[in-house]
Formats: sequence, structure tokens, C-alpha cells
Amino acid sequence: MTLALVAGLLVVGCNNDEAITYSMTDVSSRISGFSKTVTGPGASLTVNGSQMDQVGRIFIGEEVVPAGSFTEVTPSSITFDVPLNVSLGEADVLIVFKGNERAFSKITIVALPAISDFYPDYVTAGERVTIVGTNLSASFVTGVQVGGAAAGIVSQSSTLLTFTVPNDFATSKITLLSPGGDVTSAADLMSCSDNPNNIDCKAALNPNPGIEEGTDDEFTGWGKWNGGTYMVATTTPGEVYRGTRALKVIRDGSLADGQWRIQLANDPSTWEVGASYTVHLWAKASVAGGSMRVSTNPNAMYTGDQEIPTTWTRLSFTFSSANEASSRVVLDLNGNNTAVTTFFIDDVKLVKD
Repeated sequence: MTLALVAGLLVVGCNNDEAITYSMTDVSSRISGFSKTVTGPGASLTVNGSQMDQVGRIFIGEEVVPAGSFTEVTPSSITFDVPLNVSLGEADVLIVFKGNERAFSKITIVALPAISDFYPDYVTAGERVTIVGTNLSASFVTGVQVGGAAAGIVSQSSTLLTFTVPNDFATSKITLLSPGGDVTSAADLMSCSDNPNNIDCKAALNPNPGIEEGTDDEFTGWGKWNGGTYMVATTTPGEVYRGTRALKVIRDGSLADGQWRIQLANDPSTWEVGASYTVHLWAKASVAGGSMRVSTNPNAMYTGDQEIPTTWTRLSFTFSSANEASSRVVLDLNGNNTAVTTFFIDDVKLVKD
């Protein structure tokens, strides 16, 4: 939009019905300011001033916000959502009052962060949560809140942000604080105190289920029985589902057939003979095609193979009738040996059904 004052006549050029209006009265002095001079598409914005209940529409650049879209109107302010299609950068603001009165100003439009997903869904205070989205770097996100309480940012990049759940946490939404406007998650981050029977919240019967304990590429309570060089520890954001550490399996397709050729075995845990048990774990792969199964030792029982998806997914492997009072959980990780892929395993929980 181009604004020009020529020979006492105010001429406004826009792609709208305000294109050319003569004999305007400039009432820009009525505008005392904005709730934010830097904002973003979709953000809530308030214009403060006088006689604001006389405004018929507002233009942000080439985008119009009609009075019917205002979310709140008082004589001293108007609140509305910035149009999603508004162009980034400095934008002219045209405020159209009744009659020929017009007010003019400028604001800056910047991109806002966006949340597409976060994990895990159920947590307790002190745990880490990873947000997946866009514009999550420090330039766009200056803080995180959960239910209004500040959460500590652990790491952030353009597409991933990890934070620590604050104390006294209750089920609530995640809010990202941004110079252009705050962004809130569509879904709630769930507190385990609300649903302790959720699998994410249940205590595991096997040792070191989160694979958090250990040094270098070793995992306390777990032994590399076969293909040890293919299994390493990772602490990279996005490669960890829960906590700070996960198992990274690098499959290059060089091994012969046999699920057991890459094998990580848990130390024995106590089972009830004849009872049903399920191993729940979170997994994701860099590319599709890889699979795995779970077995027991000694007196082996086997589950079927399951393909590992390319996004974090909980896989569940059930043994319907335990045959030993003390047994190991064994992850058989070479299910489809021809698949060239890297995949990640975290939060391996043995629970009684």
C-alpha cells in the first residue's frame, strides 16, 4: 500500500475499496499504540486509541480485517488476529473510521514459531519434552511456559526444541513465547498424576528401561550379545524419545539373515509363570523398511516382527504365557537384514498385563 499526501488531498493505493479516496481527514493522532509493534501472522494484536468503536475495518498491508472479525472492541481499543496471509517485513496499517476519517501507522511482521507435535505426551515434573515444528530457534522462541509456569529450555534448533517440565506441573498446554506473539499447542501436555496407568507413566519391571544409565556406548543392565558395533548411545535431540539418552542402531545391510545378529539383552527380571507380559517401547527409523522383534531368554519365546515407522511410535510385543520365573527381555534388531536404515529405541518397559 502506498500513502501520499498531495495538495491537501490524501490518496491511498490498496487492492481494495479504499483504493482512492479524496478529501480524507487524517486522524492518526487518535492511535496511541499497539500491544506489539512486532507481530506475526495469526497473532492477536490490539490497537489502542480513542473512538475505536467507530472503526469499520483495518488494513495490514494488503490484507483486510473487517469489523466482524474483531475479537474485542471498546472505545479505547480493538483486538483482532493478524491475517495469516500478511507479508513479512514492515507493513503499513490503515485504520478506517466511519465517514472519511482515516488513521495511519506501521508495524513489523515476522514469522512465528509453529508446533506440529511434541513428545512424550505424558510426563512428570522434571522430565524433558521435545517439540517438533518450525521457527523454534532462539531468534523466534525466547521462552516456554506450561500452564503459565516457566519451563527451562535445554536445546533448540529451527525444527526441534527441548525443555524441562516445571515443578508443580498439571495437565495443560505448552506456550512458546515469541517477539511476534505467543503460540500455544493445540493438545495438552498430560500429567502422569492424572493417569498413572498410562503406559508412559507405569513403572517398568525390567532394569534401566529408559536406557539412561551407562557410559559411552554401553547400557547398564543391558548386554550386547551380537552385533555390538551396530549399537551405540545417542543424546542428540530428536533421536531421544524420553530423558537424555537412547539406543541408536545402525543397519547397513551387511549382515546375514537372522534377527539375533543384532541383539541387546536386558538383565533378568522376575516373571510369574503362566501370566501375560508385554514389552512396550518407542522406536523410529530414518527410512522405512527395517523391522525388529522381542524374545526372551532362557527358554526362548518369540514375538512376530514389526516394522519400525519413521516417526516416534510405540511398538508393543506380548508374551501371552510366561514360561520362566526369571527371564530376560531380548531386543532382536536384525529383523529385515536387507534394510539399510538407522533407527532409535527408547523407553523399553516390561509390564504385566
